[in-house]
Amino acid sequence: MFKRFYSLQTALLLHELSFILLVLITVSAGGVWSVFWQQNSAESLRIGSMNTTVQNVRGELYRQLKEVFDASFLHDNDAIDEYQSYTGTITQELKTLNSLSSDEQEQRAIRDVSKAYRDFYEQTVVLFRSESLGVEQQQLLDHDLEQETFAQLELAFTTLEQLLTSKQQLLTDSRARWSKTLIWLALVPLLIAISLLLVARRFVRGNVVRPLSDVIDGAKLISKGDLDHDIPLVGVTELVKLSEAINTMASDLVSSRDRLVETKKQAAMGDLVPLVAHNIRNPLAGIRAASQVAIDDEIPGHTKDTLSDIIVAVDRLERWVTSLLSYLHPMKPHLSATTLKDIADNALLLIELQLVDKSITLKRLGWEGAAKTVQLDGHLFEQAVFNLAQNALEASKAGDVITLQYKQSDDALSLTIIDQGLGLIFDPLSEQPLNGDVKRLSCGLGIPFAQKIIKQHGGTLTYRKGSNGGTAVEIKLMLPS
Repeated sequence: MFKRFYSLQTALLLHELSFILLVLITVSAGGVWSVFWQQNSAESLRIGSMNTTVQNVRGELYRQLKEVFDASFLHDNDAIDEYQSYTGTITQELKTLNSLSSDEQEQRAIRDVSKAYRDFYEQTVVLFRSESLGVEQQQLLDHDLEQETFAQLELAFTTLEQLLTSKQQLLTDSRARWSKTLIWLALVPLLIAISLLLVARRFVRGNVVRPLSDVIDGAKLISKGDLDHDIPLVGVTELVKLSEAINTMASDLVSSRDRLVETKKQAAMGDLVPLVAHNIRNPLAGIRAASQVAIDDEIPGHTKDTLSDIIVAVDRLERWVTSLLSYLHPMKPHLSATTLKDIADNALLLIELQLVDKSITLKRLGWEGAAKTVQLDGHLFEQAVFNLAQNALEASKAGDVITLQYKQSDDALSLTIIDQGLGLIFDPLSEQPLNGDVKRLSCGLGIPFAQKIIKQHGGTLTYRKGSNGGTAVEIKLMLPS
């Protein structure tokens, strides 16, 4: 089930994804710590601000109480203004405390401080209304204000300060716990990185390095001639495919070696063919000449037909011998300016009588406009077109139509010969029959000869089934840009 992960590309992808995961874990741990630190710092600053504000309120309260004594005992005329100034400051500080609070417990402690201050204010503000203190007022300053009201104020302040101190301690403890946790979190990416390194090292050694060494050693043995050596099919998918390809190549080399021996034999035969062709042509020429001389109006009709058949057979054998010699020897095209339509017309002149004899119609399409001029060897190309047209003629029966279709564009020319015969009965490349044991086209080497000529002119020759049966043979030439 893990074979699909044995691809080098998949392994690299998993390796990259693992390191991306490692980076994400590290970034996440850092992000969580950063968020926590920011929140902890913000909370610590808030509590510190509240502590500072509480101390400010307490300081202002004592200064306000001093103004009460200055006004009562020293008869300070500015004491009332200073008193009211401190009142405004304390009121504003209490509002600030309330805005800094974050939960109901803090707000309740702040309300207690505010209530105790209001009681203090109500008891002290009346002292400014009389010029001298009576017994009751002295008792107020001495007992009620100092022992009760101030005691309530101190209790409220102490409660709030203890609450803030408790929260500050919780923050300190939380920061300490997170610091310890961060140490362990920092080890996680390190452990993952070490694990990935060990796994990757083992995977690369077992599935890349060793199999690659086997491939190199096997390739050396094969290059030295040991074509029977098989490279083990192990490792990642890419190396397995490479090993299969090298093993297949070695097997193909064995076959190629056998074919090379056969090719050398055929090359030797190629040297013998011209001699044999020469010895065949001389008797053929004599037979044809004798048959042509023997044809006379005074001989019987069946004898005349026999002599005509002999001449036709000799001409066919002569074409075969000529095609064979042309195919076996290199050809060098002599280029000149011409058109593909003119070449086709000249080639078709050679089969006009045969077309009439078999009652076959020749149809030309695309002959209306002017054809583009190209550089071709007219004689060789006429031979190629003649061979293809001769094949179409021999594949056709009486009453059929052979169509020649010419097309041209800005970058290419094409000439297609379409017959209505039985269709393509053999593969022109492998020259193997497609429909079992069938008779080959009578032109013999006509198609290979045409392929050779067209290829020398930079063109292509393709075969396909006709739309209404038969075979369509297309010659295509690319125009220079």
